[in-house]
Formats: sequence, C-alpha cells, structure tokens
Amino acid sequence: MTVTQQARTPRRRAPRNTLNPDRILDAAVVLLDRDGAEAFTMRALAAQLGVGTMAVYSHFRSKEEISDAVAQRLLSEVELPAMGEAESTADAREQLREVCRSVFRLFADHPSALQLLTTRPMRGDEAIAVIDRMLGLLRAAGLDRVDAARAHVALMQYTVGSALWNVRRDRALCEDGLRDRVRARLADLPADRYPALTELVPELAIAQDAGMAQYELGLDGLLTGLIGPGPRSAR
Repeated sequence: MTVTQQARTPRRRAPRNTLNPDRILDAAVVLLDRDGAEAFTMRALAAQLGVGTMAVYSHFRSKEEISDAVAQRLLSEVELPAMGEAESTADAREQLREVCRSVFRLFADHPSALQLLTTRPMRGDEAIAVIDRMLGLLRAAGLDRVDAARAHVALMQYTVGSALWNVRRDRALCEDGLRDRVRARLADLPADRYPALTELVPELAIAQDAGMAQYELGLDGLLTGLIGPGPRSAR
C-alpha cells in the first residue's frame, strides 16, 4: 500500500473513553514485535490504536516513557524464585537455570524486549530484580563476589546472544525460498574442501532449528563450567 493509499484509507477509530495505559502498552508490544523498534513512533502507535496521536500523549509523555513501560511489563513475565528458596548448590543451580530459560523465552516470544533491554538497560524495578536474583543464586551456589559478578555477565551475554541469533535467523529465513536456497547451497559444497561440514549438514540443520533445546544445551555446559554439574549430569 502506498503512502497516498494509506492517506485515503479511513482510520477505524477506537470508541471514546476506552483508551487507557494498559491498552496503549498492549498495542505498543504488538507494534514493536511486528515492526521493530526502528519503526516505533507515536504516530504509528496511534494508528495501531485507531486514535489521534495526542490521545496517546494524554497518557504517556513520550515514546521513551512508553518504551520503558513496555520493557518493565515484559520483564515482569520473568519467573523469579523467592528469596531463600535455594537450600543447596544444586537447588541454586537449578533455579538459576530456570531464570535464564525464562529470560530466553521472553526474548524469543517478544523480539521487542530484546531490542529495548539491550538499548535501555537497568530501567525500573523489574530489570533490577532479575539481576539481583541471579546474583543471589550465584552466591548461594558458592561463588565468591568476583566470580558471581563475572558469571552473571557471562550468562546474560550468552542468553542475549542466543536470543538475538535466533530472532535474526528466523526473520532472515522468512524470506521466500531462502531456507531451500541455503540447504541447496550446503548440499552443493565440495566434500574434499569442506569435509566436516558436508558430513554434518543434516545434523547442523537440526541443531540450528532446535530453539530452546539448543539454548539449554549451551546453558547447561556454561553452568557446569561456572558452578559444577547439576543433578541431570550426576545421574
């Protein structure tokens, strides 16, 4: 649809007196996940809601204020164990694993959270609560102050990097026929030049599409290196 066509298309307005902060944030999440932070403007959000731009400003002072509120709303979905629940290193490790999985799942479900939290970090109580709980669990697992801080950074780097890789790969593969073209390219590689890759093309494709299972494989390896083997490894 061209800009001219969009201008001629009548906007379906929301019923009067129905706009509220929760509805604005719901629409902001949809808009950010669908179009990305680069396309997120107050005008686009108002169009998503079917209202005039000034109606949005009556609830939020700026796009930045909405972005912060969206980030905190999404972070509130991360499941945090209660303080004092970890009674052993194994308990702390397992709870830390679940927090990391919850953060990864949030980023996978809401690419907007990944963009907002990596460009506007440490805003609001929810972000601070996640960091505090992870550090507490690392200390409960027996790590000293320096190791706990460095382990937290390593876990977040891995989680954010994995989520970003998955989001970008999924978006790239949405291009028509790209997945088939990639597979055809790999199938045509000369085995004498790339022996390891050509041998493992099917297994590599499975691993790249594994999502959470692939993330957990790396997470468990990282936790084992940082803290020690968990109950699954001990069996």
